[in-house]
Amino acid sequence: MPGVIIDPRAFLARGGDISIGENSVIRAGAMLLPSGGSITIGARTSLNHYIIINGEGNVHIGNDVMIAAFVSIFAANHHFDRIDITMRQQGTGTKGGITVENDVWIGTHAVILDGVTVGKGSVIGAGAVITKNVPPYSIMVGVPGRCIGNRKN
Repeated sequence: MPGVIIDPRAFLARGGDISIGENSVIRAGAMLLPSGGSITIGARTSLNHYIIINGEGNVHIGNDVMIAAFVSIFAANHHFDRIDITMRQQGTGTKGGITVENDVWIGTHAVILDGVTVGKGSVIGAGAVITKNVPPYSIMVGVPGRCIGNRKN
């Protein structure tokens, strides 16, 4: 794609699909791991240093999204409901993947978990853990993430 910048120290794994929109930037240390699924990144989106995206259940990131350093996005989870075998032996599954809509800012060290949609224009505060859908234009903070307000026009 035109204008895409991928730092040579970023890691884009095989084993699935990765699509990157025009004029997007992927910084050093970023890890994109499709894990048999897909990772789609929109136009003019920035993935900063040392983020990790696991796309086993598919991850779609919209246009004009800013993802700060050390963010984790996991579109899968380990099964752990059986006690007769180890958790490692139970494998992983997905709740439908992750969608980050357009014009979202995700602060440093935030975690976005499987099955979540982050609505258009939202802000995810530093260190927040997002386990449920985020309505458009919400400001989310904390563990687990909670809405402390909405962006105003």
